[in-house]
Order: sequence, then C-alpha cells, then structure tokens
Amino acid sequence: MTQVLRTELVNAAFIGAAFLAIFVAAELWRKTSAPPVEWTRKLVHFGGGVVAAFFPWLVRSHWTVLALGAAFLAILWGSRRTGLLQSVHGVARSSEGGIYFPIAIYLVYLIGSGHPVSYFVSVLVLVVSDAAAAVLGSAYGRLHFDVERDKRSLEGSTVFFVSTFLIVHLSLLLLTDTDRLLSVLVAAQIALVVTLVEAISIEGNDNILVPLATYFLLYKLTQQTTEMLQVQLLAQLAIIAIVGLAAWRIPFVSGSGAAALTLFVYGAYALGGPEWTVGPVVGIAAFGLLFARRTTESGARSPRYQVIAAFYICVVPTLLYFANNLFESILRRPLWLAEGDPFYPVFLGACAAQVAIVAWNLEPSTGGSALGMPGWTPDETTPKSMSSLTSAPHEWSLAIGFAVAAALVIIGPGLYAHVMTLRAVEVATAVALLGPAIYHAMRHLPQWPKHPPWNARLATASVAVASIIVIAVWLNVLPAR
Repeated sequence: MTQVLRTELVNAAFIGAAFLAIFVAAELWRKTSAPPVEWTRKLVHFGGGVVAAFFPWLVRSHWTVLALGAAFLAILWGSRRTGLLQSVHGVARSSEGGIYFPIAIYLVYLIGSGHPVSYFVSVLVLVVSDAAAAVLGSAYGRLHFDVERDKRSLEGSTVFFVSTFLIVHLSLLLLTDTDRLLSVLVAAQIALVVTLVEAISIEGNDNILVPLATYFLLYKLTQQTTEMLQVQLLAQLAIIAIVGLAAWRIPFVSGSGAAALTLFVYGAYALGGPEWTVGPVVGIAAFGLLFARRTTESGARSPRYQVIAAFYICVVPTLLYFANNLFESILRRPLWLAEGDPFYPVFLGACAAQVAIVAWNLEPSTGGSALGMPGWTPDETTPKSMSSLTSAPHEWSLAIGFAVAAALVIIGPGLYAHVMTLRAVEVATAVALLGPAIYHAMRHLPQWPKHPPWNARLATASVAVASIIVIAVWLNVLPAR
C-alpha cells in the first residue's frame, strides 16, 4: 500500500468518525435538553459542513468523497426508515435537506476540487449562513413571508445576506490575491443572489441550490473587471427595485414569487445582456396588466403566485439563456450553431408563448390561475400558488396576451442589432405560435390528467417542445453576425 493511499484511507476514517461524533452529539443534546429539532438539525448541518469544507485539503480523490457521501446517505435513509435520529428527522415539515446535503457536497467537490478556495466558500456559505439564518430567524423573526407551505422571515434573510457577504469577502481578501474593491463587489452580488435563492427554496433544496449557485457566481464574477461589476451591481439593485415595486403595486405575486422573478430577470441580464431583459420585463408587465385588469373588473382579489408558479413560467426561457451563455463562454460551439446569440430569438418566442398561454387561461370571474384545471377543487395538499380554477378566457385577455406576444417577437429582435433579421422574427414567431398551439391541442386530450399541477406542466412542456422543434428546424441556418 502506497503512502498516498494510506494517507487517504486514514483521513477518510477520521472524517467518518467526525461525522458519527456529530450525529451522536445531536442525539445526546436532543435527549438531555429537548431543544427545538431545528436546532439539532442545524448542529448536524453545521458540523458536517465544517468538516466537509476542508475536503480539498484532506482527501485527493472524488471517489473518497463519493464513498463518504454514500455512507452518510445510507445512515440518513436507514434512520428515517427505522425512526432513529430524531434530532435530524423529527421535523413536522417536509424536507429532503438531509438527502440533498451529501449530494451537494459531492457535486461541488467534483467541479471545484481544483479551486479549493471556491469550494471552501461555497460550502461555508451553505453551512454558516443557513444555520445562522435559521437559528436567529426563528428566535427573532417577526416579519414572515410564505414560500408555498414553508415560511421565511425577513430577519433571517437579512442574517443570511450579511453572513454570506462576510464569508465571500473575507475569504477572497485573505485567501486569494483578489483586489479589495473587486472582492467587495463580488461578495455583494453573490450575497444578493444567493439570499434570494435561499429565500425561495422549498423542502430543503437550498442544500443543493445554494452551494452550486455560489460556486457558479464565484467562477463568473471573479473573472470580470471592477467596472463591469459596478454596472452589474447597479443593474441588480435596479431589477430588485423594479420587480419589487411591480409586485407591491400590482399584487399578482407573493414576496417569494417576486424573488423568483427577480432571479429570472437578473439571470437574463447577467448571462445574456441588457437586451435579454426585454422578454422578462415585458412579460412581467403583461402579467401585472392582465391580473390588475381582471381584479378591477371582477372585484375579486387576484391570487398571489409563488415559487412553483414562477418556476413553471420561467424554466424554459431560463434554460435558453443558460444554454446561450454556456456555448458562448464555456462549451465548444458546434459547427451548426450560428455565431452571436443564436438562442435569443427562441428565448423571445418562449417568453411570448408563456404570456399567450397565461392570457388564454385567465378565469373570467376571479382572475384565476393558468395553473389550475376546470372542475378541480383545491385541498390542503395543493401548493398555494395553484389554488384557483380556469375557464374560458375573456376576449380582452386574449387581446392583451397576444398583443404582448406579437410585440416581443417583432420588436424584440430590433432591440438587438446582431439578430435584427427577418429570420430572427420568423424563429421567435414560430415558437410563440407553436407553443400555445401544442398546449391547446394537448389540453383537449381525454387522457390528459385533470388535476393540478399538470396544466402548468403541460404549459411548460408545450413551450419546451416548441423551442426544440424550432431549434432543430431553423437555428442551424440563422445567419452569422
């Protein structure tokens, strides 16, 4: 046995023993003092995370991390099945955070072991900021907001922001040669984005989303200049203010829904550019207009859509601007893919299609959701963002929806000179028309499920299929810039 392998095994055994000691300590604390289960969960979360944060300096192979993660998962799965480890599993709310945690650690190690500081920061944000926000938010939180069935506090989110800023800033300042002002700007942007991500996470998926988002942002932002980051930070604050004001003045989304839309718009700006915010901003304005008009006309209160509704509406356009950025900056561009931003017209068409589908499904008497189903009655198992019915649309709803869709596919390309071509308008128009057409045809199939959230899934799938078809048919012949 070589010295390297012997050291690897010894360190792995030490790490395993440390994890077991943390489980034992949490169980002893629960049995002797009966603290809130959230506190014992955070002890395991925090202690295990601190140990995992030093993986790049303790282990050499990702297989070692995978084996440790598999053992961790086996313990959690077995203890849940047998009713043991109530210090971790004894919460009333549904959460898969314990399962997501080792998966996230392995994924971040797999992509970030060559950049130990970035890995260290990503894991530390997860374990320190999350634990601080949970403990202090539950103890001192007074201003709460709903995230589907979960609750968050504004105080807890503030603690998460401050903690994340300090972790990123001090780590870059002390462990790298990053310029002081650059470290401040990077830390501020990461803290804002990751705080929004944590605020809208449900059922423990922040254990995956937070470290991956932190690592990705570190990778992207530390490569930019101070001047670019200053502009991005100002744009980020402007987007937060605009979306927040729209959600406050026209209450068609909850606080968590507004946070999700803010991330959508900011992602379009950061990964695409200013022109990529046209579709999201016009779409949000259209949703606000549709629901404000419906509420005024019917006298009923418009539903406040939350994270799941925003996810279904935004997921396809989000994947499109991620794909465009990946081929532009990371992946090798295939020969058939045009230069410039080839996914931009498809992105505009996807935004327009979602607006048209929502307009088509507005319920005439209550301003209800495009996510419900005719004849469906909500119950306690239904997400809050899906608790309204649909019916035949009003003519003005269709007029507004399709007018906005037409404006996006015709005017949108003109705001971006590189794709201001007839071909780009054709691509955007094809997606905007094909998505609602597929949706309308599928809705009338007798085999299609008649309960939520299948209508929302159908809308998303229809826009996704339309985008794929148009990409396959047209995208490879888009003219180069």
